[in-house]
Amino acid sequence: MKTCMIAGGGTGGHIFPALALGDSIRRLRPQCQLFYVGTAYGMERELIPARGERLLTVPMRGLLGKGLRDKLALAWRIPVSLILSFFMIMRFRPNVLVGVGGYASLPLLWVGGFLRIPVVLQEQNAFPGLANRFLSRFARLALLGFREAAPKLKCPCLTTGNPVRESFYRLPVWSKTRRVILVVGGSQGARCLNEVIPKTLCAKLDGSDYKVVHQCGRGHSRAVEAAYSDAKFQVQVSEFIDDMPSILAEARLVICRSGASTISELKAAKVPAILVPFAAAAHDHQTHNAISLESIGSAIRIAEHDLDDMANRITEIIVDDSQLAEMANAYPAAVRSDDLCAEVILRVAQREPTAEIIKRFQSHVS
Repeated sequence: MKTCMIAGGGTGGHIFPALALGDSIRRLRPQCQLFYVGTAYGMERELIPARGERLLTVPMRGLLGKGLRDKLALAWRIPVSLILSFFMIMRFRPNVLVGVGGYASLPLLWVGGFLRIPVVLQEQNAFPGLANRFLSRFARLALLGFREAAPKLKCPCLTTGNPVRESFYRLPVWSKTRRVILVVGGSQGARCLNEVIPKTLCAKLDGSDYKVVHQCGRGHSRAVEAAYSDAKFQVQVSEFIDDMPSILAEARLVICRSGASTISELKAAKVPAILVPFAAAAHDHQTHNAISLESIGSAIRIAEHDLDDMANRITEIIVDDSQLAEMANAYPAAVRSDDLCAEVILRVAQREPTAEIIKRFQSHVS
C-alpha cells in the first residue's frame, strides 16, 4: 500500500482512534504515505498537526443539534466538500480510505465509494453514528469496537475492538497503593462532572494522601478550581490532558464519561471506573458503551441524575481497596486492536476478498 487517507474528526473520540490507526499502519508499512482528512472546526485542527501529521480539510459541519442557519449553510458546504474530496483523491490516489466517524468523514468516503476505492469504516460505539450508518452502503468492511453495532450497518463487519495508542498497553498493573483519582469529562469536559464531583469529593473525601486530577474542558478551569477550594487533598485541574497514559498509570479510580475511546483506553489500561454516560448522546450510545464494562464487573455505572444521591457510594468505592482490586482484575486480556485494525486495512487495500479477511481475523477478537 502506497497511500492511505483517514477521515473523521470533531472530538477526541474520533481523532485519537484515527491517530492510533495511523501509528500502527506506519509500523507495519513504514513507506506508506498517510493523510488525515477533517475540518477546520473540530479538535483535529490542533491535535493532528501537533503530532506532526498532515491534515487536509473540508468545510463540512455537523447537523445534529444545529439551528436553521447552520442547516441551510449545508446547501453549499456539502457540494464544496464533495468537490474538494474528489480533487484530494485524484491528487493523492489512495489505495484505501478509512472513516473513523463524524461528519468530517462523509464527503471523502462518499466520493471514494462512487470511485470504487476500497472503503473501511471504524465504528467506535455500540450504536453506530449517523455518518457510518450512511457510509456503510459504500464500505467493503466495518471494524467494530462493539459487536452490537453490526445490525445497524449495511456492510460486512468484523469486531476488532477500538484502536488506542500503543502507550496504553504498556502501563503497570493496578495497585492499591495508587492515590490518584482521575476525573475526565471527555475531550470537551462534562458539566455534571465539573459541578457535582468537586462538591462530592470535598464534602466526603477526607485524606490528604489522595490527589485528584480533573480534566474540565476548555474555558472551565477557573470555575472547577474554585469548586475545589475547600479540598483536603491535592488537586490538579487541566482543561485537556494530552498524555493520558501517564495519568492512568497512577490512577486508583477514574470517574468519567463513557465515550467509546474512553472505554477502550480503560480496557487497555485496566483501571477501575465509575462511568457517567452523557444522557444527551445520540441514541444513548454512551449507556450502551458503559454497560459493556459494567457487565464484566470492571466499572460501576451511575446516571447523571443520580450523581448527587450517590455521593456516599462514590466515596466508599474510592477507599475500598478490595473492591477496586476486583474491578481491575475483571478486565479481560487486552488485544492490540490498533495493530489488528491496521492489518485488516492493509489487506483491504490489497483487495483481498472480504470473506477471506473476516475468516482470517475473526478468531483474534476477544
